Amino acid sequence: MVISYRNSHGKSQIKKSKNIYKTMVSREIFLLLSLILLNLANTSQSYEPKVQAFLHPIYKDKASNLYSLPLSIGTDLPSQNFLIDLNGAAPLLLNCATAAKSPSHRSIKCGSTTCKFANPSFSCPNNTTKKPTCGNYLSTSLTNRPVNARFLRDAFYLLYTPNGVYHMDSEKISTLTLTCTDDATALKSIPSAFNGSIGLANTHISIPSQLVSMYKFPPKMSLCLPSTEGMESYSGDLWIGGGPYYYMPFSKDVTTIFASTPLISSNSGEYLIDVKSIQIGGKNIPILHGTTKISTLAPYTVLHTSIYKALLAVFTGSAKMVKAPAVKPFGACFRSNGGRGVPVIELVLRGGARWKIYGSNSLVKVNQNVVCLGFVDGGVSPKSPIVIGGFQMENNLLEFDVKASKFSFSSSLLLHNTSCSISRFFGM
Repeated sequence: MVISYRNSHGKSQIKKSKNIYKTMVSREIFLLLSLILLNLANTSQSYEPKVQAFLHPIYKDKASNLYSLPLSIGTDLPSQNFLIDLNGAAPLLLNCATAAKSPSHRSIKCGSTTCKFANPSFSCPNNTTKKPTCGNYLSTSLTNRPVNARFLRDAFYLLYTPNGVYHMDSEKISTLTLTCTDDATALKSIPSAFNGSIGLANTHISIPSQLVSMYKFPPKMSLCLPSTEGMESYSGDLWIGGGPYYYMPFSKDVTTIFASTPLISSNSGEYLIDVKSIQIGGKNIPILHGTTKISTLAPYTVLHTSIYKALLAVFTGSAKMVKAPAVKPFGACFRSNGGRGVPVIELVLRGGARWKIYGSNSLVKVNQNVVCLGFVDGGVSPKSPIVIGGFQMENNLLEFDVKASKFSFSSSLLLHNTSCSISRFFGM
């Protein structure tokens, strides 16, 4: 579609727009055909293409503003929604009675090779002939204490991609070491929209770690969180195994626009980075010393009170927008039709990389006429002075390279006329 408008050079403008449109369409068709032909060439010798990486959909729950993976665990059981706990050490937080309903479910006994792998410090009692189930106390982001989890083996289903462009139309089945719990308090901490949680922390028993080892992938995991704003029918993506990452109509592998910073080592497997400063329009916002955590369980970025107040002051002073009464939990709100001067928030990271947060990731639409700055006050004694939340990550591709201890990010894909919520084709 060409949008025309009147001016002294109306005809030449329309003609120019048509030529640009034809060029864009031709380039996208050529790219798509090239990728299809490349895939046919790669798959002509076998019925099942090689797995380049696992590529599974992520969905956003509107009520909780949290994110989930639809997963099939075990045989003959329906798919369930698992809350994504990026820093959780338990591969799964699932009711053990539910897990045992799967015909392919197998408990892991103490003393077995699998138990020694999952928990090397677990010892069998000497005064009994019946070996107990192998277990461990594992941390989650949902509870203030470690959860008593039991290890099990069962089938795990994930979609995959042969080329970074589309999904295959069937899931890959892998038998993995998983966890369940009888801890009712821990299970109650999971919002009712979800059937359990999946932990993606950097540990040897995490599901990404097991799959990387099993399929000899590069030890990389990537998230592209979806936004519900105008994208209700599409999902985001969980990648396990690295790129290339294609998000049409952007014609390049997204790694070509990555910026990177070191991941900070953590004994618990949490994903931490070092934010050196925050800038808005060249103005520095003072921050406290301490590592910054990346979290999928914080709907919005949480800041130490001193950082939060300084951010509000600089942002509201720079924004060319009409102010509106604050709407909890936010401290600064604006009329959505009151101007277009939304300042860019820049997180300056170790090594000099800048994670740029544009209006689509800084302003939350709270009603038809009001948007609010999507950062919240974390008080004066939080564990981390900055916790980057889900809203600020939406439509950004984030890669966690655990071997290189490197965190890479695209900043907003919307700047490249694409998003995390593209519609992908299914291969055969």
